Amino acid sequence: MTSASPTITDRRGPFGPVLLLGVVAVLTTWAALTAWRGFVEAPGSYLRPLAVLAGLLALSGATLRWSGAPRAVTAVVQVLLATVFVSHQITGSLVPVGGTAAEIWQSLEASVRTSRQYAAPIGDRVAPVWPLLVVAGAAVLVLVETLACTLRRVPAAGLGLLAVYALPSGVLDGGPDATSFLGAAAGFLVLLHLESREHLLRWGRTVGPQQDSVWRGNPLREAMRAGAGRIGVTATALALVVPLFLPSVGVNVLDLGTGKGNGDIRIRKPIADMRRDLERGADVPLVEVRTDDPAPSYLRISVLNRYTGDEWSSGDRDVARADRANGAVPLPAGLSDDVPRTTYGYDVSVTDDLDSTWLPTQYPVAEVDAPGDWRFDPSTMDFLAADNDLDTRDISYTMKGVSLDFGTDRAFFRDSRTGDVSEEVLHVPSTLPPLVRTLARDVTSGATTDYERALLLQRWFRQDGGFTYDLQKAPKGTGNQTLEGFLARNGRVGYCEQFASAMAVMARVLGIPARVAVGFLQPDPAGDDTWVYSSHDLHAWPELYFAGSGWVRFEPTPSGRVQQVPAYTRVPVDGGSDDPRGGPSAATSAPSGATGTAAPSAGPNRRPEIDRDPGTASAGSRRSLPLPLLIGSAVVLVLLLAGLAAIGGPTTARTRGRRSRLAGTPDDVWHEVRATAVDLGLPWPAGRSPREAGAFLLDHLATPTDRPDERPRTGPDAAPEAADALERLVLAVERSRYARPGAVATLEHTSVAEDGALVVAALEAGVTPQARRRARWLPMSVWRR
Repeated sequence: MTSASPTITDRRGPFGPVLLLGVVAVLTTWAALTAWRGFVEAPGSYLRPLAVLAGLLALSGATLRWSGAPRAVTAVVQVLLATVFVSHQITGSLVPVGGTAAEIWQSLEASVRTSRQYAAPIGDRVAPVWPLLVVAGAAVLVLVETLACTLRRVPAAGLGLLAVYALPSGVLDGGPDATSFLGAAAGFLVLLHLESREHLLRWGRTVGPQQDSVWRGNPLREAMRAGAGRIGVTATALALVVPLFLPSVGVNVLDLGTGKGNGDIRIRKPIADMRRDLERGADVPLVEVRTDDPAPSYLRISVLNRYTGDEWSSGDRDVARADRANGAVPLPAGLSDDVPRTTYGYDVSVTDDLDSTWLPTQYPVAEVDAPGDWRFDPSTMDFLAADNDLDTRDISYTMKGVSLDFGTDRAFFRDSRTGDVSEEVLHVPSTLPPLVRTLARDVTSGATTDYERALLLQRWFRQDGGFTYDLQKAPKGTGNQTLEGFLARNGRVGYCEQFASAMAVMARVLGIPARVAVGFLQPDPAGDDTWVYSSHDLHAWPELYFAGSGWVRFEPTPSGRVQQVPAYTRVPVDGGSDDPRGGPSAATSAPSGATGTAAPSAGPNRRPEIDRDPGTASAGSRRSLPLPLLIGSAVVLVLLLAGLAAIGGPTTARTRGRRSRLAGTPDDVWHEVRATAVDLGLPWPAGRSPREAGAFLLDHLATPTDRPDERPRTGPDAAPEAADALERLVLAVERSRYARPGAVATLEHTSVAEDGALVVAALEAGVTPQARRRARWLPMSVWRR
């Protein structure tokens, strides 16, 4: 009789299922990482090394887990393996210390600089960004493999995949592609299936040959057959299909995108990413106009009404079917009929490089005739595309711009009245830094009217405040934190985005209706009566409202960017007036190759909602953040999740606490009963004696079963053993608290720990499955004492 040769399953169970879980985890993560392909012209530069690392992690992790290595050891080995691999990829050395570490750091710094200065996709003509992508991708691979395979927390591993998709969603045109999303979604479903199947197999062997083999059948097909799989597949399909049929609403956040780095300009959102486009240096012709206007200037694209403290956005828009750009349009509200005006005609041709769902127009404008379904918002008089296939590329249209002469006698600049404008253009968030309010009042302390306050604000930014126009040193964004740093005495360096935002916010602090406008500044002559606006002419400025003039433009940006200011803003006030040249404090600091504000960066068009309740352009919508910032945020998230995994998180902390208390004194066991009640949402009778609390808990006991009911029967009759255990536990607690020192409590042969465990199980059996799941994943007792 011969004995069978030993196999890999003899001592520790089959190696195949362990390896399968690791392979599916790393393949799922790698599929998600393909969403970053749009960042570089050669995706293989980061995808190939990450594919090799994925294989190494799957094999090493499976071997360690099968051999019974502690979880902490497995996680540390995986991190070290990834570190050594990344070091070899970047420097050729396997030991990331000393000079090698410095070389890695220099490579990452160069990648960050490139990602800030150049638009995606980035080619090989500049310092590569693949080292940054490899480091971030390796971190995500280790995180997902550790959570899904080592710690067996597949749902938590989805957070790592979510971090992957945060980058292309915020930067790339159109976000991550559907192929990457579907691949990662399918892999995640398989992971969930494998985890659930393993939990089921722990109950015993199923009937039939090889029925408990994880290799039986197709895991993806089995996952799709399961109820949870159907829900997951349906949700994934809806996430991809439904947005195609939903109209999007307006433009939400300050953002200009650079397209694919080939010179195309796509206006997705009306401001925010100007820095990257200006540093890119290329000046792209966008709009050509033929006009009898002898000196055309500002050409407006959009208005931003809403300021949340984080960003400016377009707010709610009311775009009706009747408000079409097919002829005469109304003049802005608040404009007096007595204001002298001159009308000029414009023939406009937009190049193929400007892909925008916002139509560049003069402001004010008396007539617009554009092909297609363009509609205007009466409150702002900006024009939006109402057709999903409509944009400005290669479009030609006509308009009649109105030039207003307000004079310098202040006749048309009366303080606004209640009801003239919406509250949105007066709103100041409660989180606004006190410095902004203090400066607004101090700068305008010598004024007696809103018009004088506006003049003083403009003069302060251009002359008296010591501000400098400098793109290289300018802060990023327009939120409260950036605004405070920009206005601080040791700050005061920025470009048009910060100047426009700061003046608009400070005007609102003073009660002056204000908003931010985005468009073009000054065109270049291109022949007889012909002018060209280019990407370097893009600009942002504040508009303030006064009774008699309506919404009018102010210009706080110093002469490093804007040489002239409107004539009506040079009226003397408080012993001085605004120098049209901007005063001595303004300085030009634009980089070489650039002459003004930058071109917009790329992103998907945002559409207005037509003939429906106006949708909300959420102030919390995503912003196109620089690539390094998003990658850095993802890496921080990865490290945070890894830290939580290392310490176990609330669920593990709760499990450890239960084990410790049930092994302790009667009071410790009683505290565990209380913690269980808190987690399950049962109202614990605070301040009552143990016997009174026990009487309350008696009605919530149920008998634990393998298949708990949605509405279990509770009470002492439903769980007599648990009721007896609760009585013994209460008696033990009373004796431990109130008995004479040295007294011995005899409690039959049942231990306090066993009684406590039985009461805990009965309480969990007495609630709904939903309450049990909430208690498991969000144990409130971890935070409440």
